[in-house]
Amino acid sequence: MKWQELSILVSSEYVEPISYLFGRYGRGLSLEDAGPGRMLLRTYLPNTSKRRMAQIEVGTKLVQVIEPLAKLTVRDLEEADWETAWKAHFTLLNIGRRLVIKPSWISYEPSEGEVVIELDPGMAFGTGYHPTTKMVLEALEDEVKPGMRLLDLGTGSAILSIASIRLGAESSLAMDIDPIALRAARKNLRDARLTDRITLVRGSLPHRTAAPASFDLAAANISKKTIEERGPALYDILKPGGKLIASGMLADQADETKSALGEAGFVTERVAITDDWAAITLMKGAGPS
Repeated sequence: MKWQELSILVSSEYVEPISYLFGRYGRGLSLEDAGPGRMLLRTYLPNTSKRRMAQIEVGTKLVQVIEPLAKLTVRDLEEADWETAWKAHFTLLNIGRRLVIKPSWISYEPSEGEVVIELDPGMAFGTGYHPTTKMVLEALEDEVKPGMRLLDLGTGSAILSIASIRLGAESSLAMDIDPIALRAARKNLRDARLTDRITLVRGSLPHRTAAPASFDLAAANISKKTIEERGPALYDILKPGGKLIASGMLADQADETKSALGEAGFVTERVAITDDWAAITLMKGAGPS
C-alpha cells in the first residue's frame, strides 16, 4: 500500500481545528514549530482513501473562508511506514515554567521540578498548542494547590484535568457534550492511569455530579457565549474564595466576558493575552451584583 503525506502551515489559533480534522480523517498527526505563531501540521493517508482525502480538503477550505491558510500540500511517500514518518516530526512542548507535554513514544528524563504530561497528539481538542490552552495551563501552574478539587468544563482531550492532577490537585470532574471528545478523553485518562482521580461525564452545568460549593477551582476553556451563559452555575459550584480560569474568547471580547462574570459574582484578578486570545482568572466574590 502506498501512502501520502498531507501538510499545511497554519497560525497558532487554527492548530486545534485543523488537528481535529487531520486526527479524524487522517492517520496520525504531527505538529512542528514553524516560527513565531505558526505551526506545520502533517497527517497521512493511503492513496486509496479518496473519501477521507475529500473530507480533509473540504474542511480546510471551510476554515479558509474564515482565515486565509497556506495551500494543503500532498506528497507521495516512497515507503509505507507512515507511522514512523509522522512520529519523527513530533517534539516536546514546553509550557509555562514547569509543564512538559510529550507523546508516549518519546523518552524524556525531566529536570528537577518539571511536570510531565504524556498525551499523544491528534486526540480531539486540547493539543496544548492553541493559545487558549497554553494560557489556561500557565494559569493552572499558579492556581493549583495540593488537595484541590477541580471542575473542567468542556474538557476536550482532558489535558487540563491531567495537568491539574500532575500539579497536585486531588481530583477533577471533567465534563463535555461532544462524544468524540469524550472518547478521546477516556483513552487519555486510561493511558495516564488517572481514571480513579478524574471523573468524566457527558453534559454541562448545572449537573447532578457538581454539587454547590464543592470545588476549589474551575477551568472553562470553551467559548465566550458558553462561559457567560454558565457563569452563575460556575459561581454556584465553587467554594467561597474559589477561582475560575476562563478562556476561549478573543482579546477584544474580554471586557464583555469580565462584565458578565462580574454580574454572576466573580471578581477579576488578571487577564492574559496571547495572539489575540484572552484568558481570565477570577475569584468567587460575595455574590451576584
